[in-house]
Amino acid sequence: MNGADFERFQASAQGCGVLFYYAGEFTPPVVAAAADSLKARLATEDASGPAKRKLFSTFVEMAQNILHYAAATPADDGSAPAPRGAIGVGREDAADAAGHYWIVCSNAVDVDYVPRLADKLNAVRAMSLEEIKQSYREQLRNPTHSADDPISKGAGLGLLTIARDASAPLEYSFASTADPAARTALFHVRARI
Repeated sequence: MNGADFERFQASAQGCGVLFYYAGEFTPPVVAAAADSLKARLATEDASGPAKRKLFSTFVEMAQNILHYAAATPADDGSAPAPRGAIGVGREDAADAAGHYWIVCSNAVDVDYVPRLADKLNAVRAMSLEEIKQSYREQLRNPTHSADDPISKGAGLGLLTIARDASAPLEYSFASTADPAARTALFHVRARI
């Protein structure tokens, strides 16, 4: 990237209200470092305490989802495959008196999981806030979740946590990857806080 390209990238990021962005390998140390960095960045924001907590909670859930569910790709150094993705946090239009924020993540998922993810997200999108909270409480007490859903590593609480903290229904999309032989799709999720 040359200087002019970087200036355009920087102007675009500023125009979109980007406060934090990371793209690359997701490992536990990377997620911890990114969380610390975001926490420090949010400390400079004049958002309310609850908004900061929701942003941070949503960030952690999205980063954990990438860490646990992204289709593994070869690591940059040629070592064992590692989950890769991108996550960004930003402020919506400065004219927005309510002070809303957005958080977006993206990662590759196995194409076989696309219908399952779409079904789960559509179900969560159709719920009221009270229904989301009730479903969350039920999942906390569900001892058969791991037997019922062996793919999920968190009792299905991640999407419910993100939806609970969001101020609007979650947005999501799937897109084809550049390599059709990889049998993966790009999965994007956006939450408004």
